[in-house]
Amino acid sequence: MREFLIEHFFEHGVWIVLTYVLVLVAMGADLITGVRKSRKLGHKINSRGYKRTCSKALNYFLPLTCMSCIDVLASVVVSVPVLTMVFGCYCVFCELKSVLETTHDKEMIRNEVKELLEIGGNLKELKEKIYTLLK
Repeated sequence: MREFLIEHFFEHGVWIVLTYVLVLVAMGADLITGVRKSRKLGHKINSRGYKRTCSKALNYFLPLTCMSCIDVLASVVVSVPVLTMVFGCYCVFCELKSVLETTHDKEMIRNEVKELLEIGGNLKELKEKIYTLLK
């Protein structure tokens, strides 16, 4: 029985570590392609991009760790860490999608966000004008 448990937890651990490594590799690929695209376009590379990678790592690895703990607890019932692997696949998918996005698409998204912020500012001014007229 003891040998079975050791073997079972070892197999679980291998799957969990493999999932973490795949997410790290995908994040690294996204970081490298992002830096290359920025350099190619002549954009200034600043610390905000690197900080986004760190915050993304937190957003990925905190839930991944929780799911790994749940998988270890459920390892008696389920033979593989399903939750960890599913969330890991989701993280890898998001990173690959980010790598495959063209810079033009990202610029278009940034421009749309700027326009929305301008509209929001104009709405705030309009709201203030209406408020002053109603007084």
